[in-house]
Amino acid sequence: METSGETLIVAGTLVLLYGFLLGIPMARARMAGPTAPRHLVNAHMEALIGGAILLALSFAAAYSTLASGLEILAAWLVIAGVVASLAGGTLNWLAGVDDQFASRSPGFMLQAAGGPAVVLGGLLFSFGVLKAAL
Repeated sequence: METSGETLIVAGTLVLLYGFLLGIPMARARMAGPTAPRHLVNAHMEALIGGAILLALSFAAAYSTLASGLEILAAWLVIAGVVASLAGGTLNWLAGVDDQFASRSPGFMLQAAGGPAVVLGGLLFSFGVLKAAL
């Protein structure tokens, strides 16, 4: 397996672990009341989905015919975007942010930076996979 795939597997596993750990405060909040804080639920779900995406992209990295350097760049862009989004959601939860869009919270800024990184990395992997398929 190449470096980009290995990097995605390690990052995906760690992001999943973070999602599992966020389940603990979410369960505690649910034991105390009927709902959990919205940003906590979002961060938990983002971690589970982001971890699965990173693990799935390790297959795309193995299939892609991009140059190794571009694959590593794509992997790190997606990882950075997922981590920025998770950090932003976690900050919003810990700070008790109500509407991150209205307040332009630090968590919002991190999540806003993470989106383009994920998209760019995803486009690179998509190009590499399509190039391999054609």
